[in-house]
Amino acid sequence: MASAVWGSAPWWGPPPPAPARPLTDIDFCSGAQLQELTQLIQELGVQESWSDGPKPGPDLLRAKDFVFSLLGLVHRRNPRFPSQAELLLLRGGIREGSLDLGLAPLGPYARGPHYDAGFTLLVPMFSLDGTGQELRLDVESCYAWLCLPELMQGTSVREAWQDCLGPPIPGGCSSIHHSNITEPEPLVSLEESPGNGLGPESPRQDITHLHFTSLKKMNGDVTKVAVDSPVPQPSEALEAWPTLCPTKVAAWFFATLARVAESLYPVPGAPRLVHAARHAGFTTILLATPGPPRHLLLFDLIPVVSVAGWPEGARRHSWAGPLISESSSFYLVPGDQRERQGASGWQLCFARQELALKARIPAPLLQAHAAAQALLRPLVAGTRAAAPYLLRTLLYWACERLPALYLARPENAGACCLGLLDELGRVLEAGTLPHYFLSGRKLCAGDGAVALLLALARLRGDPVGALCAAVEEAKAARKGGGLAGVGGGAH
Repeated sequence: MASAVWGSAPWWGPPPPAPARPLTDIDFCSGAQLQELTQLIQELGVQESWSDGPKPGPDLLRAKDFVFSLLGLVHRRNPRFPSQAELLLLRGGIREGSLDLGLAPLGPYARGPHYDAGFTLLVPMFSLDGTGQELRLDVESCYAWLCLPELMQGTSVREAWQDCLGPPIPGGCSSIHHSNITEPEPLVSLEESPGNGLGPESPRQDITHLHFTSLKKMNGDVTKVAVDSPVPQPSEALEAWPTLCPTKVAAWFFATLARVAESLYPVPGAPRLVHAARHAGFTTILLATPGPPRHLLLFDLIPVVSVAGWPEGARRHSWAGPLISESSSFYLVPGDQRERQGASGWQLCFARQELALKARIPAPLLQAHAAAQALLRPLVAGTRAAAPYLLRTLLYWACERLPALYLARPENAGACCLGLLDELGRVLEAGTLPHYFLSGRKLCAGDGAVALLLALARLRGDPVGALCAAVEEAKAARKGGGLAGVGGGAH
């Protein structure tokens, strides 16, 4: 019996060849399969969920309470320290791009040998309420200056902060906000984020280390002090008002914290403070949890100024909707050491708005960004690189540029991770990146961009190998780690 044919081939013959898989399934640069990269990114997210999940474990909660109690005790020892603070706690340290601090030193810390999870805590020293003339903005940069009048409600604020004053602004800065200095209201927020360097950081005068071998019991009670809203009493021209120097404030913040910490003694079952150091504008502390498992948790503590309102010329809308509301506010933070004509400037920071934006970013893109940060972290350890925050800014620009449906597809996480790293390489080569919040301003990649670009190129040649190493590092952090030679001391 003759067989039935379809065209010239018998119907029972071999099936036609499958269509070729699209080229987008393969990374052209490395030859890696995007599906494998996506699987590794998802595995990394699972391993880091112990510290980045929506429900923090008891170790993390105890560590957070320890830090808050320490700050409360600092106030009881030093009344100049604010008694009530609008604390903002962010998941991820400065090395994960939690904040824009410019080219501030990142310290010698590497996740794994030195710590298992990082956090950033913003501690307001002042709150500006919107009716004075203390805040002045440099229209050509991302910096502002805080000018202090002689008296506020009969109190000499200059005398109180005499050791932290800088020279008056020589001119050329325009006022963007009119604010009074008041004590902040109590509020705590916790961000729910996903999560060996180019060379060690050279010894610097702006880096101070403290190592603790014994701790005493802390009392976390904070005495509430009622403070009336002060009204400035201008007895001289605004141009003559001295400025509050962020570098001096950061040094005072660390010294005050260190004096209190040195007087503590250990409490069974409580976290133990094992290391503290100042790196330019922020203080880094390491806490050892009692376990098991025993974890080393890193906290970057940053003295800031909270400003109610919105700076003139700043972005008002994003892909996720309006950025401002009736209760909008932003921060002034000590960035890299920068002086403009003798006056020390604070750097503008939009941490609260970034926290809201992050909640609107599709989960696969967040996973891709967390993986890219994990790959970048060992490359920037011990440097002054701005790359971690540049990578975070590229995340926002990606949401503005790419379709939401594409970013929300889980199978695209691998391509998004590589895309972020490639974009970062182009930024490092160009040297600048447009600021997401301040139109016309640019973020600087810094002098170490060339060396980092070379390291990033080597990483891009084998992203699978780098992701496998990041997954193993996350597994080790989940089990608990040790403290190896941070700052040259034994712990």
